[in-house]
Amino acid sequence: MTRRPPVILGGSASSSALELNWEVDSFFGDSEAPERVLVSLNGRLFTNLDGDDTTVSIPAAAIGSLGSTVIAVGVSFWWSGSPPEELQSVFTFAIPGANNGGVFPAAPPSLSLVRNVPPTSNGPAVITISWRSNNYNDGNIFWGPTSNPRAFSRSIKPKGEIYSGEFPTDRPLSPGTAYSFRVEVRNTLHSTEWLASTLIVVAAVATPAAASWSVRARLLASGKPLTAGISAFVGPSRSVRTWLRG
Repeated sequence: MTRRPPVILGGSASSSALELNWEVDSFFGDSEAPERVLVSLNGRLFTNLDGDDTTVSIPAAAIGSLGSTVIAVGVSFWWSGSPPEELQSVFTFAIPGANNGGVFPAAPPSLSLVRNVPPTSNGPAVITISWRSNNYNDGNIFWGPTSNPRAFSRSIKPKGEIYSGEFPTDRPLSPGTAYSFRVEVRNTLHSTEWLASTLIVVAAVATPAAASWSVRARLLASGKPLTAGISAFVGPSRSVRTWLRG
């Protein structure tokens, strides 16, 4: 089953409440239903719902307490596991009758997997993710194996008014290992608070045919360290050619 972020169908705001509804992506037949649905307001958790809930009513008091003319409502699908996974979509709306001359806030980014390339004879394994937000002027990507999810980092900035991008991994990956990608953004003209989303991806494993004639790919596919000498794996009585053939 494929896990996909929520599809937000729309919302309506009045002086008394905001009504928002969503669904599991029905375009793909293999989409997996979430276990829980988390709803956040401007990056802060508002409520934790059952996985089959598809609507929420946010009272005016909760909206007014944010002190903002524009509200970003995040709907996250959550699944348990080791590690757990959370995928999010964001709906942004202006409060009716409010002065909308204020600073437009950032929204937590929506993350997607673009490519998960296994090691081949032509190069190492690469995971490429993408992110999309509505507005930010500062951001970071933290990633690494789930045992050390902040091992690596990169700063991101919008390109003009384009608040999205792609990131391909630039460090060696271990096939079959789960990697965590956390993207955080903020609009410092509105708030210094970071708004973040996390995506977990298991690095693809090369097929025997793809790895058979590359020493580097074979080591990556078998989880061997690239810094070790070939003799440590081939042995004194075998040739590299025989070892590659298995």
